[in-house]
Amino acid sequence: MRTEQKVKKYFEESFSSDLKAGLITAVVALPLAIAFAIASGVEPVMGLYTAIIAGMLISTFGGSRYSVSGPTGAMTVIVLSTVNGHGVEGLLLAGFLAGIFQILFGIFRLGKVVKYIPLPVISGFTSGIGIIILIGQLSNVFGLVLPAREHVWETVYDVIAGIDMMNILALSMFAGTIILMLLLPKALSNIKYLKNVPASIITLVLSVILTYRFDLEIPIVGEIPSTIPQIHMLDINIGLMYAVLPAAFTIALLGTIESLLCAVVCDAMTNTKHNSNKELIGQGIANVILPFFAGIPATAAIARSAVNIREGAKTRISGIIHSLVLIGILIFFGPIAQYIPKAYLAGILVLVSIKMVNVDEIRTTMNISKMDTFVLLTTFALTVLTDLVFAIQAGMFLSIILLFIRLTNIIEVQSMESYDPSEGINATILADPYLKDNVAVYTINGPFFFGAMAVFENKVDEHIHMSKPHMIIRMRYVPFIDTTGIERLKSFILTRKGTGHKVYLTTVQPEVMRSISSDAVLNKLMQDKDVTIFKSTQEALGYLQERDGNR
Repeated sequence: MRTEQKVKKYFEESFSSDLKAGLITAVVALPLAIAFAIASGVEPVMGLYTAIIAGMLISTFGGSRYSVSGPTGAMTVIVLSTVNGHGVEGLLLAGFLAGIFQILFGIFRLGKVVKYIPLPVISGFTSGIGIIILIGQLSNVFGLVLPAREHVWETVYDVIAGIDMMNILALSMFAGTIILMLLLPKALSNIKYLKNVPASIITLVLSVILTYRFDLEIPIVGEIPSTIPQIHMLDINIGLMYAVLPAAFTIALLGTIESLLCAVVCDAMTNTKHNSNKELIGQGIANVILPFFAGIPATAAIARSAVNIREGAKTRISGIIHSLVLIGILIFFGPIAQYIPKAYLAGILVLVSIKMVNVDEIRTTMNISKMDTFVLLTTFALTVLTDLVFAIQAGMFLSIILLFIRLTNIIEVQSMESYDPSEGINATILADPYLKDNVAVYTINGPFFFGAMAVFENKVDEHIHMSKPHMIIRMRYVPFIDTTGIERLKSFILTRKGTGHKVYLTTVQPEVMRSISSDAVLNKLMQDKDVTIFKSTQEALGYLQERDGNR
């Protein structure tokens, strides 16, 4: 009875809103699914299959209530690269493996890790993909029938070489699409019954009518089978699996980033909170199943999800309705869709690609940090000129290197000469001749990793001419110590031991102390009193005074 009441309440309160949102989202998704499939070098119907299956599965199993998934612009470049390198079967296998990766990401609760990928890497990577999509559409802009290329310079060369064959009608269709897409939203907003109609749909209908009615000689999508997705068995073999593994991991990582970013955007628009790990599992389930129905890798789409929310979606049912509407369009309007001009799709994709280049983020990065600018521009250039796998690996590597440089720059090592001689530690030392002649105190501020140890040793070397037998290292402001830091600390203590000198560590944080205690060599050094730990520096000084008094 309780279930029946919930169903009744849903139909009374939310179904009409979800129905409207799902319907309009499907209408918006239709041309995009076809456009992204063509840009990816696969059959248009594969894009529709992807939108249908991914939209239904991810809306059901995902962790974001409002996200709508399907083929996206960000995925087209890696999909095209995989198709060019390994064929459609290689792509389907890569998508399957990517889904497994995403499920594992979710199971091992790695959803929150993605937010630690630096913005310059994401911005440079996304902007580079946008430029690749734009250049990839030049052949459709000029109405040229050219093969899909893996590298942008090959596409540019082909377009320049074939520019004398330019189709003026196709170029006019492209220009008209751009103009209508920019002007219609404002014009429709003043018309009561049309203000909710997407500009892309009106532009699509006009382009199809013009192409069909006047039999325009321009490249079109071509025949689209009016059938529901059929089961397709994968060609699984070890050789192909090994070959597509890098592409699969890139697809998984890119899909993870875009899906979680989309979920964050949806949260901001609706004041809700998504489950990042559940979202990754939902995305993974869809990408594992999609290849068995000739679907390409999918991810959450920010534009379609925003439309879904704007049109009043209340629950995840709207995403399922969006898929059901697409099935209806495929079955009943497939023959009409074949007349969609590729120049119209080029207009849609060019606008999408321009939005992917976030000028504000790039400008902000350039104004704030030269190092971040270097990472952004390098990631951007490598994305455009090499391949996505190498670009994102290089971007992450550069970010890690720059992070270490920044951590090293914030590390400060102070000797006791930096402190007021009339109070605190210095007052205690200067008041005792033995301490004054035999004790050196250094304070480390910042994380204690390999870069920190180099800074510390440089500071000690500055005072090597007045090296003293007892060295106190204050570690109150050291939040963590890494493995390299432990090794360098051991080496430093052993070097001091060889000269007959002692090291004392004071105010060690619990996390750092756990790391030190877990090392067998340091434990042995502590047992032999070659290094001693004190709760405070004053306690260490008291110990040395007492030791001197017992001599």
